[in-house]
Amino acid sequence: MYAPGEAAVTGFSGAVRPFEMEPGQDADALSFIDPEGPSLRVVDLSRMGGPPEAQLVGAPKPLTVSAKWIGQVFGVALDDHSPANVYVAATSAYGLSIVAPGPDGKPKRVRTGTKGATFMPAQWGPKGGPGSIWKINGLTGEVTLFANVATGKQVNSGAALGGLTYDPATKSLFVADRESGLIHRFSLNGIHLGVFDHGTAGTAAVGLAPVPTKAGPGVDLASPQFDSARPETWGYAAPARRVFGLAVRDHRLYYAIAEELRVWSVDLKADGSFGADVRIEVAVPPAAGPTEISRITFDDSGRMYLAERPAPTGAQDFEALSVPSIGRVLRYATIGVTAAKLPIWQTLPDEYAVGFPEKFRNDNGGVAIGYGYDGRGDINPRSCGGFVWTTGEQLRHSTDSKLAAQLGQSDMVAIDGLQGNPAWRIRRDDEPPRISYFIDYADAPPDPSARGHLGDIAILRTCSEQPAQLPPGMLRIGAPLPAPGFRACQTHVCGTPRGPVCPVNEVWSNGACASGCAPLEILINGKCCSPKDMQPGGACSNGKPSTDISKPMCGTTQTAIGPKNECCENSQIYSGSNGEQLCCANALVNGVCQPFIPKIPGGICLDCCSPGYVKIAGKCCLKSQATSKGVCCPVGQTPSADGTQCQSTFKIPKISVCCAGGYVPTTAGKCCAAGNLTTSGECCPAPVNPNDRSQCVAQSGKKSTPQQPCAAGETRDDKGTCVARKPTPVPGTPAPVPVPRPSKPKAPGERVPSMVRPMISCPPGTVPGPLGRRCLPVGPRRVAPLQPGRVAPLVRERGR
Repeated sequence: MYAPGEAAVTGFSGAVRPFEMEPGQDADALSFIDPEGPSLRVVDLSRMGGPPEAQLVGAPKPLTVSAKWIGQVFGVALDDHSPANVYVAATSAYGLSIVAPGPDGKPKRVRTGTKGATFMPAQWGPKGGPGSIWKINGLTGEVTLFANVATGKQVNSGAALGGLTYDPATKSLFVADRESGLIHRFSLNGIHLGVFDHGTAGTAAVGLAPVPTKAGPGVDLASPQFDSARPETWGYAAPARRVFGLAVRDHRLYYAIAEELRVWSVDLKADGSFGADVRIEVAVPPAAGPTEISRITFDDSGRMYLAERPAPTGAQDFEALSVPSIGRVLRYATIGVTAAKLPIWQTLPDEYAVGFPEKFRNDNGGVAIGYGYDGRGDINPRSCGGFVWTTGEQLRHSTDSKLAAQLGQSDMVAIDGLQGNPAWRIRRDDEPPRISYFIDYADAPPDPSARGHLGDIAILRTCSEQPAQLPPGMLRIGAPLPAPGFRACQTHVCGTPRGPVCPVNEVWSNGACASGCAPLEILINGKCCSPKDMQPGGACSNGKPSTDISKPMCGTTQTAIGPKNECCENSQIYSGSNGEQLCCANALVNGVCQPFIPKIPGGICLDCCSPGYVKIAGKCCLKSQATSKGVCCPVGQTPSADGTQCQSTFKIPKISVCCAGGYVPTTAGKCCAAGNLTTSGECCPAPVNPNDRSQCVAQSGKKSTPQQPCAAGETRDDKGTCVARKPTPVPGTPAPVPVPRPSKPKAPGERVPSMVRPMISCPPGTVPGPLGRRCLPVGPRRVAPLQPGRVAPLVRERGR
């Protein structure tokens, strides 16, 4: 059963690569999507076991849905039923893989389109496709096909879907179509209710040229033009109309467009249909590489959180599925309103540090707001939005030796999963996210090469208290405006980096502060822009490089050169015979490009092993399966923590197992205390060593056997046997006297007790109160003066 405070998380289900094969074989051609791997998991976030100190938390996962039921999914949303149902959308964010009949008639993996090619099994769910939305019943876990998104009679052919969001006010589910660029609206019974076309309606509302949907049948798997290693052939809509992230707030649908990394919004009518009021909310500063805003969410104070999904790579080995170390999590707050009642968002966003590698930008595209925690790490349901949870890669891996030593658990650093930190803990310069929790998604041995394997996250919250509101500005009205600076420009509009600072509720227009923009101007990040300024490269664009998937942005050590703006490492750029800039494919020595020596393809060198494999006993063994003693571990086993021997691999149970809070399912399909579980899935009788979770701690020479929890109302005695739990007697407290039930019917109107409330058990130094419902200190008690007309309370004597 899905409960408030739990996280619904999506991710790549993983791949099955050959552990051992003959030399000369291509490992990529023998690799397939794992249908048994998790595509959706519900994570219990209720108990973290202590304050956030960058520790790895073994959080229970009461529900797992494998790829064989829903395929590969990214977007996730929750409705407002009790319990909430979970909706997930098909995705190409992890890549598009195809197969074709081989010489023996069995499916064989191929890279480019060919006759008879089809999508690889587990790419989409059963009887589903690139446009499928799946529903997981929040009570039973049953999986059903909710809807198949189509534009008229044209179904999605490969680009698949983007974000999902639910509007409780109109009971509508919205989804982004990555192929057509349309936003579709559905009722909760799967009926299609309409579309919004940003490429025509959105652009026209702000005076931009329309960007119509492209014509054609879409992706053709029979054509060699389709290349599973080149995302630009996957049928994506043009960047100017390609939608990803979605969110609903205050009767408006917010959506993210790839071009210029802009967030737009359109009003929703009372019945949930799309209105005509379209506006640009913010334009996000460019990242260090090609990204899109894949998730939009709001906290209870109205602050907007944005998560970026790096562009897909088309990696054939299923490892680095997206560009690494560039995914950010950003936050915008409103700092005022114009005379026309338009919100003024802070000019520059706040940022969160996600993970420890590189520049702390390791988000995989998901962000959600959860409950806060008390000092013991237990969830506080009255906090209502005190924590930010994100999805990310390699989260606890640090190249800083001192920081790595502080993190500990050297075998559990390459964590692909969740990071949670207090909402107030925004990024501070180059300070890593030390005040945080981390949760592994797959509960499997970490994969140091994995990138982009996590997806989206959604958390249902029910607020019991009014959340704290942010003031519109950090300065009181009438106070002198500060000198230009980062903090000043976070709370006020700054005309330029050096000033001036505009008063609250004013924007920058035509070189001066004003209460709003001219009729033909558009407000973007506190600045009034003309349609010309908003064009790529204009005064109100977010600058280079492009966000088009087919024209990736260059990293911090690269430069775009040549007519196609191809990215080249700065150390490999040289001048050609005509003075033009060229990129050397090999090393550059004294300004001269060294001859290119082509890599020998797999299959030609009969004695070679594919990258990532080593030769053991005449065969190629996957490096991660090779022990230090030259043994290739078979399927179902993996090298131990010290690398000397093979041990059983922890596999996620095929059948979903619902465990109580603090317990997780094991390979045997039973529940085990999270702290007692080893990395191989064995349930130990006592907590394992957090610095070495590969094996159980020795128990006085006895053999380790899994210890199951006692039944309700039972506890373990000194011998480890489950016995009935008895209340601990308190000195000076009389034993409870059983009250017999009436043996015969009473007179009419007389109350017959159906249950006798037992006497409570109080700790030392206290005794039960007069009604036996609470504990009171031993000793004399002060009694309030008796008021006229009231009965005097019962007063206990000392020690009674």
